Amino acid sequence: MRARTLLDSFNYALAGFVHALSTQRNMVIHCLAAVLVLFLGYYFHLSTVELAVLVLTVGLVISAEMMNTALEVVVDLVTEEYHPLAKTAKNVAAGSVLITALAAVIVGFLLFFDKVADRLEGIPTSNSNPASLLVLIPMLTVFGVVMIIKILAGYYNLQGGMPSGHVAVAFSLATSAYLLGAQGSVILIALILACLVAQSRLEARIHSLPEILAGGLLGIIATLVVFHLLT
Repeated sequence: MRARTLLDSFNYALAGFVHALSTQRNMVIHCLAAVLVLFLGYYFHLSTVELAVLVLTVGLVISAEMMNTALEVVVDLVTEEYHPLAKTAKNVAAGSVLITALAAVIVGFLLFFDKVADRLEGIPTSNSNPASLLVLIPMLTVFGVVMIIKILAGYYNLQGGMPSGHVAVAFSLATSAYLLGAQGSVILIALILACLVAQSRLEARIHSLPEILAGGLLGIIATLVVFHLLT
């Protein structure tokens, strides 16, 4: 139905937002996360520019989720039967939400990590580069290498396959904590958490032992190399 007035346009737009919020679980998660990060932004006294970046990022994630919902509805309207093109359309739309959400996580990490680290004991921040970058860049490198290996092997699923991405990232974070000069207790906790991630992937039979070992070694070695280049 075409909107006759500007007020009608706003009402239709609001109805679309309410529909997405009431029918899509991910939309609820995104909105709750938005409220949380905005509160944290106020709590950690982010600057006006940082808050503007945070608000813009939150808006992009929610908008992407709504566009994904709209496309799914249109595809289902055209056909309710299985069709490879319909599956591709939905997967690509969902992929756009995933990319936007990952970008939002990176933005949040850059905005909050150093501020949180300043308030925690055992996480020094007096390096040539901010601690957030010394953790984020190796972690993204590890994730990228894992995805390249899986794609070259013809494996396009984040679950399973050689090597374990979850384990690689977990041991990358533990290695970064050690290289940053964190206190022994912080390093021990990070290592225990990484081992728990590895154990959970093994017990759930998502990965085999060689895949887990390969992921752990990849996370450690890649982090050491990138950290050396950055410092």
